[in-house]
Amino acid sequence: MMLKRSILFLFAIFTLAGLTGWFDQTVTSEPQQKPGRSAVVRLGERLFKDDGFSTPNGDLPASCSDCHLFDQDPQGLRAFTDFLNRSWVSSRPQDRRRLGLRNSPTIFDVAEMPRLHHDGEFGSLEELVRGTISGRPMGWLPGEEAQAFERARAIVVNDSGAGSYRSQFKIAFNVDLEKLSRDETVNLIAKAVSDFIRTLKTRKDAPYDKFIEANGLESKPAPGEDGKAFGQRLLAKINSLESSGAIKLTKDFNAEALRGMKTFFNAETGNCATCHAPPLFTNYSFHNLGVSQIEYDRVHGEGKFAALVIPDAATARRPSAQFRENPSGTKPGEVDLGFWNFVELQTSPLRRAGESDDLFLRRMTAAFKTPTLRNLAYTQPYFHDGTIQTLEETLEAMIRLSAMARAGLVRESDEELAKIRISAADIAPLAAFMNSLNEDLKRGY
Repeated sequence: MMLKRSILFLFAIFTLAGLTGWFDQTVTSEPQQKPGRSAVVRLGERLFKDDGFSTPNGDLPASCSDCHLFDQDPQGLRAFTDFLNRSWVSSRPQDRRRLGLRNSPTIFDVAEMPRLHHDGEFGSLEELVRGTISGRPMGWLPGEEAQAFERARAIVVNDSGAGSYRSQFKIAFNVDLEKLSRDETVNLIAKAVSDFIRTLKTRKDAPYDKFIEANGLESKPAPGEDGKAFGQRLLAKINSLESSGAIKLTKDFNAEALRGMKTFFNAETGNCATCHAPPLFTNYSFHNLGVSQIEYDRVHGEGKFAALVIPDAATARRPSAQFRENPSGTKPGEVDLGFWNFVELQTSPLRRAGESDDLFLRRMTAAFKTPTLRNLAYTQPYFHDGTIQTLEETLEAMIRLSAMARAGLVRESDEELAKIRISAADIAPLAAFMNSLNEDLKRGY
């Protein structure tokens, strides 16, 4: 993304100098494809990197790969995220914004997640791709979905010749693009990109994984076992190995990382595994940690989020543009309520027995998806609003937020937040443990 910003600046200069032909030849060449992948996946990777699907009416051409970088940026490797606290979007005369709604999450292992995006907007990868190529990430405005899909079809249908989209779709799906309807074409685009994303899986060979294997420990909860119970069982086995002098450490998983691991899995102190369960260190669920509240009160003043009028289940119209926004000093009614916008009141597995629609919806206020903790070295800044730059600062924030929750100062706080009782002395060991979840991305994917 940062590289593209630099290229766009050069583009403005080259335009004045009459050198746009050189720019087009250099930037729009077909991306290289990795060998050993199916025709559908190779097609999906090319589509993933194509910025032709973005609106021609904005100032920032965009592709999926602009927000989900791997090795394209000179700043370093990424776990298919960018470097921005909020990803940039194309500015339009009708909507001058530059910052998107949230920080771009990693797309490693997302094929295993039942709901996608920080707020659970999408229930499948195909839904996500369709929503992305017709949405604000590509510069499109609400109501322009049909126009976006028409452009997507035109991009692939009008590309002809050897190595063209037409030939790739023929090889991948045995179809003639010009004979397909707009929606049929878009559905195949979504399938190809989704199948490419499904190949993006962590290897689970980080120092933590090697420690688990070397010590004969279980790598994930048993069927039906939650993260908290698994953590207690894992700690018991580690204590047994330590008492017999049989524990095996390495330079990449040392005594400090082990201390952090014990705090992480201890439900009485860290309480981390309750939500961040192995092997992906997420429970795929949604929790309110007070992050949206902190952001809102930072703009409007302490206590303002607690006083904000949020409609009940009977009157709420969801999703709500008002409640899917970044806080603004000029618009005090706008805030990001996350999963509140998309939770299915009648069918969600998060609803408790006997819980009313209103109580359940209130409990989902400002709830966001639990992120994976794998490869955090390549996904900063952290939290959905991208306000935290380091693991140490993240842990300091969790100390503050959990103390606020125990004091009853986080509106509709997740009940597990108050159970986190880490101290400043726990920060370094916990950071060491979380760094043990980083894989060697230099090996490629």
